[in-house]
Order: sequence, then C-alpha cells, then structure tokens
Amino acid sequence: MADPAPAAPALAPAVTKLRPPRAHGDAVARPRLDALLDEAVRDHTVTLVSAPAGYGKTTGLAAWAQARIRSGRPVAWVALDERDDEPRAFVRLLAAAVASLDPRARAIDAVDDVGLALASLVNLLDAAAGARVVVLDDLHTLVREDTLDALRWLVDHAPAAVRLVLATRVDPALPLTRWRLQGALAELRGDALRFDPDEARALLARMGVALEPEVLAVLVARTEGWGAGLQLAALGLRGREGAHVRDFVERFTGRDRYVLAYLTEEVLQRLDPATHDFLLMVSVFDAFDAATAAAVTGRRDALERLTELERANLFLSRADDAAGTFRLHAFFRDLLRGRLDDLRPGMADALLARAVRHRAESRTAEAATGPLAAHAAVDEEEALSEREREALRWLATGASNKAIARHMGLSPNTVKTHLKRLFDKLEVRSRTEAVTRARALGLL
Repeated sequence: MADPAPAAPALAPAVTKLRPPRAHGDAVARPRLDALLDEAVRDHTVTLVSAPAGYGKTTGLAAWAQARIRSGRPVAWVALDERDDEPRAFVRLLAAAVASLDPRARAIDAVDDVGLALASLVNLLDAAAGARVVVLDDLHTLVREDTLDALRWLVDHAPAAVRLVLATRVDPALPLTRWRLQGALAELRGDALRFDPDEARALLARMGVALEPEVLAVLVARTEGWGAGLQLAALGLRGREGAHVRDFVERFTGRDRYVLAYLTEEVLQRLDPATHDFLLMVSVFDAFDAATAAAVTGRRDALERLTELERANLFLSRADDAAGTFRLHAFFRDLLRGRLDDLRPGMADALLARAVRHRAESRTAEAATGPLAAHAAVDEEEALSEREREALRWLATGASNKAIARHMGLSPNTVKTHLKRLFDKLEVRSRTEAVTRARALGLL
C-alpha cells in the first residue's frame, strides 16, 4: 500500500484569504483616499474604516495595500468571514497572515493556547525590523465576545511599529472610545469614502459611461458619492444618449431596479423584523429627531435604537449633532418609502399626521411653562399666520409640497406661496434652514 499523502499544513486552506483582492488594470485611482490611509497608519495604532455596504471599503483598501506592497512597504491582509469567529481560528488566521511578512510566524500555528499564541505573535512582531501593517477586512463578521477580546488584547499590546486597519460595515464591540482618547484610533467613515466628481467621472468611464459635467454633478449629489450607487447608475445609463441620459439621472432614486435589488440583498434581508419596521416608519421623514421617532413608532427607546442603527452603519447618520437630528441616505429612504407604500398603503400619511400632532402637543406643553423666545424674536407684523405655522409643522416632518397640500386641503401653488412667505419671515432660503431656524426660535 502506498504511503498516505502528507497532511497539508493547517495554514494552507487560508491562503486565498491572505491576499488583497486584485484590482483590475483600469481600477479608479483614489489618491485622496490613499493619502488619508497613509496619514492614519502613520500616526495611529488602529485605523477604523467603517461605512455601509457599497462604499468601496475593500476595493479602496486593496488598491492602497497593493501600492504599498509594490513600493516595498509590507502589508499583511486577512479576509475574515463567519468561520473565523472563534479565538483559536482567528489567531491562527492572523498568524498565517503575518507569516507572509515573516515566515517564523508559521510556528505559532502549533500553539494551542490562544493567550500564548497571541503573546508569541506580539513578540515576533516586536522583534521584526520596520513597520508592519495588518488589514482585517470584513471585521463585522466577528461577533463573539471572546474573539473580539483576542483582537482587543492584540491592539492593547501591539508593538510601536505595528499598525492594524479594521474594515467593517458595523462599528465593532471594541473599546473605541478609550483608543480614541488615547490617540490610538483614526476613523475613516462614509465622508472619506464618498466619490468626489473627479473620482466618479473615472469610475463611470471605466464602465463605459461619459457624462456632461453638470449631469455628473447631479448624479454625484443624488447618490451622495455612494460608490455602489454610481456603478448601478452606470448599468442603467449604458446605451442612453442625449436627453435620455439627463432624464435617467434626474429620476435615479432608491426605487431604481438595480438599486432596489442591491439594497434588498445587502441590507434589508439582513434586518430583524423590529429593525425593519422601525426604519419603515421613520422613512417618512427627510430628517427627524429622537422624540419624533418615538412619537411615530411608539418606541420609548427611540434614541437608543437610532444610536445603535448609526453604529451599525445602516445608511443612517446625524444631520446635526447639536440638534440631535438624524437622516437616512436618500436612496435608502426612497427604498423604504416605496416598501412602506407597498406593504402598508396609507400608513405614510398616518405617520406624518401623528408627527404633526406630536409637534402641536409639544408646543402646547412648552407654552404652558412660560413665554417663548419666538414671540420676541419675530416682529408683530412678521408673526406667522396659523396657516403658515401649520405648513411649518408639516415641513418639519419632511413632507413634500404635494403631501402638505393634500393634508391642508390646499393647492400645491398655495402651499408654495405659504412656504415662500414663511422663508421670507424666517430669513432663510431652504426647507432645512427653515426647520433649523424655527427650532431655534421655539416655533417647533
């Protein structure tokens, strides 16, 4: 009988997880993002790259890592998945990645004790000459407390020359605040990853789409620089010419079939029912605060829920930290609104009406406690009419002019007239400014 084949090394099955994904030869150069990453890893032990699905975290990091490797600056890459969410498996994979920089790390695979293996890895990295960068991609797949404890220990004991880059859809349950206060943490979020017009032009060109500057500006604004949104738009733009291109861009929303399919698969299908319903209900607003969210959803823990969703990068962000206002990414809001209308016809109007009642009741309660600053701030002749106040309350819910007209029993043109007078009296130029000013004056 022939001798059995020698057993494959334990590290071998993970080899495909230890290389940055190869960028296509015509990949979009993002020097702005590269510079942010270079600065972050130069000055901080941990760089957190945290953003929702489709923001180009893996693609941008892979291109950056490959450029560093080509220039002789070592980078170890780890592509995580759910199978790595166990301390021993995680440390073994980490050692395999470091072995690409220093073959001596392979010996750590034989160490069964997780603590000893981690200590051995840190000692090896400490003895190595020069800086070492380790990228952990898809960190959100690690959720076990003991696995994250192993990563926390590694960060807390990392040698001075070691840098860790954590790419994730969800802020991890790690001591980010402590690391932030210690100056050990750099954070790159959606704002850093958004495509600017030049990057968007290059991305679309790679997909065979060229747009006039003014049309491109509209598309970047509508997608808010969301990389996946730009690519999905390119799919719909192929073969279109002239006025058809402009018409498509102006109508491109979260209800586009490509966007709908992407967000449904990557986001909606991963939500638990309670989160799904909560997001459906707050999608009726352009912007909202926690009190309004609590009023329309019936959840007293609305602020805590919103904070959790923000940390989870569910296309939710703070529009104004000082005022505690939240907003959904326009495309995600469009998708949710369409889903709300399909699943629960008429509910959007009922939720908006509930928000208006909440605002009116809040104003009544405030008035009962003492004089409001608004009365002194707005001259007698410039005082808001009751109709204008009602329009303002609807405006604060994010309702469209058409919806306001329907609820107030007015024509859309009359609503426009009310809003124009309202803007003039408040000395503002937009809906957002009007709501912000009205809140500052105590009118909302």
